[in-house]
Amino acid sequence: MRKPGLAISFWSLYTLAFTVGLPLIIYYASGSAAEAPEEITNYTYISIGIGAVAWILLLGFYGRFYVKTLFTDKSEIIKTANEGRPLIAGITSKIEEGRMRNIAVLQLRLAFTNFSGTPVEVNYQLMDSRPEEGRYEKGNTFELSVNMKKKGGQIVPKGIAVDWNVSMVILYTFVFLVLIGVAAYYPLFDDWRHFVLPHPWTLIPLVNIGAAFIIGFLLKVIMNAGGGANNSVQMVVYGLKTTGNIVRYEQTGMYINEQPQVAFHLAFADHQGKAHSLVLKKIVSLLDVHKLQNGPVEIMYLPEDPGKVIFYEDLSL
Repeated sequence: MRKPGLAISFWSLYTLAFTVGLPLIIYYASGSAAEAPEEITNYTYISIGIGAVAWILLLGFYGRFYVKTLFTDKSEIIKTANEGRPLIAGITSKIEEGRMRNIAVLQLRLAFTNFSGTPVEVNYQLMDSRPEEGRYEKGNTFELSVNMKKKGGQIVPKGIAVDWNVSMVILYTFVFLVLIGVAAYYPLFDDWRHFVLPHPWTLIPLVNIGAAFIIGFLLKVIMNAGGGANNSVQMVVYGLKTTGNIVRYEQTGMYINEQPQVAFHLAFADHQGKAHSLVLKKIVSLLDVHKLQNGPVEIMYLPEDPGKVIFYEDLSL
């Protein structure tokens, strides 16, 4: 079985090798390290200024991510678990996806009535540190705790214990130390007259910031293309279920992992009887394209914002 976090570790180290290792290889392999500029130019000062700003931004952003991931998120989960609004859920199915040491990664199917009075069933992934107790077997119920003050909302088991993933702590700390080490090494041990492109001290922070923006943009595009933008905790705990009608559908021409994006033209009436028409886009498996058809379909929408809609079958946490 796969170990949770293994993919994250691989891609984190792979990205680090690309954004830090590659600029170093290019610089030293090209012989640029031996070429000292004879005169100081405005380009040198501009390069140093750009590099300094880039390092401040990079270390600031990563430092914020580091603190949030290792400390802030943990305290927010504990606060939600202890102080959030309670919700009783029943387990309709359970799949153990993998183990990390003695922690089981469970994919549960939960059924409950949300705060709007709508019965829903959603998929929920849970890390069970005591799998031998059988707390999350099919047919059992347990209490969830909901916090809607957090951006995007948060829902966790009531009274859950939160521990650090030691391997992730080591990984994030290693990456942070590498970045700090590179930022400090060159100003201390190299001639600052070298700090023009493609010098690593100038290039590495720019490459890292560029890579972060590109990855963030691609993730946002993929989420929007897959219809995941409206699939939130708010939709799960406050959404209303109704039957909409697929008037027509067509492929948009966009593909994610060779799977087509389909635009569904929907019509439905909200709880006040007001008619709505909108277009909902999602990625559809090639294996399921032939199953698409016009007609009735179950959807979820937010009562205060009926423009936010998701197919009920895609609802998840």
